[in-house]
Amino acid sequence: MIEQNFETAFEQVQRLVLDFRQHERDYLASSYSEQDVRKDFIDKFWMALGWDVNHDQQKNPNEQDVKVESSITVEGRRKKADYAFLAANFRDVRFFVEAKKPARNIDNADDYFQTIRYGWNAQASLSILTDFEQFRVLDCRYKPDIQTALHRAIPKLNFHYTDYADEAKFAEIYYLFSREAVIAGKLEAFAAGLEKPTGKAAQRRLSGGAYKSVDEEFLAELDELRDELARSFKMRNPRLDGEALTEATQRTLDRLVFMRFLEDKLIEPEAIVEKLGERGTAWADFVAASERLNRIYNGIIFKPHFIDRADFTVDERVFAGVRERLSHKNTPYDFNSLPVHILGSIYERFLGKVIVATDKRARVEEKPEVRKAGGVYYTPAYIVRYIVEQTIDKLIAGKTPEEIAELRFADIACGSGSFLLGVYDELLRYHTAYYNEPKNRRKAIKAGGIESADGGIRLSLNQRKDILLNNIYGVDLDAQAVEVAQLSLFLKLLEDETTASAKGFQLEFRETMLPSLDKNVVHGNSLIGWDISSGLFGDEEERKLFPMDFEEAFPAVMRGGGFDAIVGNPPYIRIQTLQETTPLSVDYFKKNYAAASKGNYDIYVVFIERALRLLNESGRVGYIVPHKFFTAQYGAPIRKVLSEGKHLSHVVHFGDAQIFKGATTYTCLLFADRAARAEMRLVRAKDLSAWQETNAGDEGIISTANITANEWNFTIGKGAGLFEKLSKTPTKLGDVADIFVGLQTSADDVFIMNLVKEGKDSLRLYSKSLGSERTFEKRFVFPVVSGTDVKRYADLPERQYILFPYEVTDEKVKLVDFKTLATASPQTAAYLSENKKQLEDREKGKFKDSNWYRFGRSQNLGIQERVKLCVPRLVEALFAAYDETGKHFLDNVDVGGITLKPDFQEQGFKYFLALLNSKLLRWYFPSVSAPFRGGWLSANRQFLSQLPIRTINFSDKTDRARHDRMVALVEQMLAAKRSFQQAQTDRDKHFYENKCAALDRQIDTLVYELYELTAKEIAIVEGRDK
Repeated sequence: MIEQNFETAFEQVQRLVLDFRQHERDYLASSYSEQDVRKDFIDKFWMALGWDVNHDQQKNPNEQDVKVESSITVEGRRKKADYAFLAANFRDVRFFVEAKKPARNIDNADDYFQTIRYGWNAQASLSILTDFEQFRVLDCRYKPDIQTALHRAIPKLNFHYTDYADEAKFAEIYYLFSREAVIAGKLEAFAAGLEKPTGKAAQRRLSGGAYKSVDEEFLAELDELRDELARSFKMRNPRLDGEALTEATQRTLDRLVFMRFLEDKLIEPEAIVEKLGERGTAWADFVAASERLNRIYNGIIFKPHFIDRADFTVDERVFAGVRERLSHKNTPYDFNSLPVHILGSIYERFLGKVIVATDKRARVEEKPEVRKAGGVYYTPAYIVRYIVEQTIDKLIAGKTPEEIAELRFADIACGSGSFLLGVYDELLRYHTAYYNEPKNRRKAIKAGGIESADGGIRLSLNQRKDILLNNIYGVDLDAQAVEVAQLSLFLKLLEDETTASAKGFQLEFRETMLPSLDKNVVHGNSLIGWDISSGLFGDEEERKLFPMDFEEAFPAVMRGGGFDAIVGNPPYIRIQTLQETTPLSVDYFKKNYAAASKGNYDIYVVFIERALRLLNESGRVGYIVPHKFFTAQYGAPIRKVLSEGKHLSHVVHFGDAQIFKGATTYTCLLFADRAARAEMRLVRAKDLSAWQETNAGDEGIISTANITANEWNFTIGKGAGLFEKLSKTPTKLGDVADIFVGLQTSADDVFIMNLVKEGKDSLRLYSKSLGSERTFEKRFVFPVVSGTDVKRYADLPERQYILFPYEVTDEKVKLVDFKTLATASPQTAAYLSENKKQLEDREKGKFKDSNWYRFGRSQNLGIQERVKLCVPRLVEALFAAYDETGKHFLDNVDVGGITLKPDFQEQGFKYFLALLNSKLLRWYFPSVSAPFRGGWLSANRQFLSQLPIRTINFSDKTDRARHDRMVALVEQMLAAKRSFQQAQTDRDKHFYENKCAALDRQIDTLVYELYELTAKEIAIVEGRDK
């Protein structure tokens, strides 16, 4: 790290410009090489901009913000990027610089394509192509295309070396690409502000197509190749079933990807993929190359497989096409620049599909559990890193490599291995930093560390292998996921190897470069052990469940007491899906896990319990999971497990912020220790972007003694004391009121219609199902309100009506016989008959009987005509309206009704209406509700029922007077709201707005008095406590 400022940088670069100008003819000569210009000019240019190019200060290879490659070419193939400039975390590339010799004209498609490919694969938006004489900034946001590469230079950032001596022009470079600017986020901000091409023509000109990131593009490529291979393999090998085809295509693609990785990393001295077919057929060469590579590398990828046998036949034309698309020549993919964790994210989504085979055909389908869940939830890298930091880092801090070698870390639902990669990366970085401390250098060399030319110590391949085998463990129910997880770890293991180091290892140790991970990352069911063999399941079901005992899979770990840490993103699968896909597993979970003992649980709660059991006494779990279990009924058992054991140590609550791309899931980071904790640290990350940068949010400490199996409504900060005080109010809304949902017709477009015109005895309504208007007698149609109809204190509208073919007597309901209905209301019956087919076809024909016109659900049919308060299902802030006549029905679960229990009728609806619309309960409600995307809060029964209710003691004159005063204020408010709705002039509207505001203040003041709030507490509620 070089301390630098603009003035100093400009002065240093001016000297370089002067030198180049004075000897320009010599520097432009063909004999002046790329290596020369890098040493004489390009290195010094970037050092002037504050980058430690020579690593004079940054010796630790894992803590260098410039990665510099030697200028080499292998067998005509291009080398790695000359310079990679990294973010302050030393992980993420911010931009590349590709150097050429000045005699070369850099404005050519090949050099542009090469530079763009580096940036696109590393997800760096911009990169630089330069020979010092010329300086080109290239847009790398789009898929590289040799045909369009020359269109990707950013015109205003094209410079000649003489421009460097122009202070204004040099400033354009400095304030984007200097170390100071990059750390400040200036380069990212500039890239984010670049225009995207609009229209298909512009997109094709720039990028050959619409914008796609490298992970999206390569996933689409792999999906297409899998489909082609599966169909081809099935055609030539009809005996193969879906499982065998899935494995065959996966292994073929994994080998090709690994071959490309070895090529692009220059670990293999010769090209492999593009030469398949030179000696024989492409497939025969592929099998031969796999056999050769297996002797060198070992590992799961190249070991003998049924696809290598002579009786496995392949369509040569199809495979040659696949080989061509994945070969190095002019491909957009560069596996040296593509981070291993990004490749893992691609594979995670790729594994969400399997091949389904019939006798003659094969097709690719989403796994049922993936389809039900709405896709694969791949964990972003920043979440993986944080979880690893809060688990692994805390366990290894201050320890020696020898001590760390005794620790065991696992992901028991590892998928493609993103968390295993995260743990492995952190361990490699820790060991490298340890050995680069001056006091440990002698120990480093003795342990096998390798001294670099710049004086830093890097880990040898043997050391990296030992760390992998000693510390990393994984399990997954999907055999293909296990293969990919092992592949990912192998890629990480070989990440820093070269042709020379690989050859040297083989000569020195005479063993394969890759260890077997079959004892570390295994195929099995983390939740179901072999105790199922007691007869609960048959053989086929057992095979599907693939049970596993940890004592057998990891005997040494379990003899040592268990794992030191378990991290991950466990599956999110509802019990309803499990009952469809593996119903007998549900029985097993119920017998073996407390977390599965109640309600419609999600399988992630079982994984939390399982992980805790697998830890040793000082172990820790770090998971990203939905926070729904904090308040859901099904979460009570796992809340009990965690609270009774005082396991909670740290929670990061993301509220309604979305972590997973393309999926709406409300999550938290959950850290739990096997040993009891006295306190839990809670962070509310209200601003996700800010949290990503600094991990900062609203933070507080909660005593685990105060955490129970009841709903977890954790509060921190200034309002925590007030929340606690209100929570101790003995009476809750659920004690005094019945809270219910509306009518569930299962065919709303038939039964719910918009009002067009009202007549004396009939209504003209618009039907969505028919797309036209119909006339209805009034007897069986009633006003219905949805959530958007409910406004604070306002009268309910009559814009929609529901066809209700029932008779209600004393809240007992009977479906009206169709003949009776037709006699009483012929036009209504005729309308139902028009929709008969749609109504009968509901739920796969379940309604094909004489009562085909009934509603889908019978709940709450008889209580719709009660006098009630109405609250929408989703609110930005708590509020309610009053249905004083009881004539409004409620629409589905979109709006809830509140009626008073017999013992609390005297309190009156208007009193409760005031409480629900008060600032106090509006302030309280978010802490007991569940957040939804866009700032919405759930106002269903489980959350409304927790509201603290100050009931009136009517034998106390003061209390009764407060009640009567409140009711009078509410009556004035209802009248004022009605007048406002009817007001015609701006003057009248303004008057009633002011009147409503004044009444609100009086109601809030009375509520504060009822709940006995102090002036300080009132300031907190009203946001005046800053």
